[in-house]
Amino acid sequence: MYSPTSCSTLDSGIDVAPTYELARAAETKGLGMTIFDRTMQLLQRSLDLRSARQRVIASNLANEETPGYRANELTFMEQLQSAHKGRLPVALAVTQSRHIGPRGPQGYQAVAGKLSEVPAGDLPLDANSVNLELEMAKLSDNAMQYNAAASITAIRFRQLLNAIRDAR
Repeated sequence: MYSPTSCSTLDSGIDVAPTYELARAAETKGLGMTIFDRTMQLLQRSLDLRSARQRVIASNLANEETPGYRANELTFMEQLQSAHKGRLPVALAVTQSRHIGPRGPQGYQAVAGKLSEVPAGDLPLDANSVNLELEMAKLSDNAMQYNAAASITAIRFRQLLNAIRDAR
């Protein structure tokens, strides 16, 4: 779920803190109203994972000339798709601190991605497995996917803001 400490305004200048407060008020009053639905949760996690992937790719590019460096890859799309289809481990609610049960994130937040070493065929003499052209293509694709998710998120927040303004 969105937290006000992670980001209080979008790039477009929309302040989302009032929307978050509205959602929290509805939850505490037991209205069962969900402003941040599964799509918003999916978009949030996708943005987080794309940001992490960007850092991995940047690290690969920064070490392109480091002897012995092995390129890494962060994969998460299969896990995210499984989470979207509801194929997650059963989530149990722990109501008392002494209950035995799972701890930690659930739902989309449970998707962490998998960091693995990129398989390298023929290594050059310095044993560095970074392919500059491939990493630049990954960087471009990841940035495009991140921007698309961010744009969709901004549109959803604008829709919420318009709904709030129309309700007044």
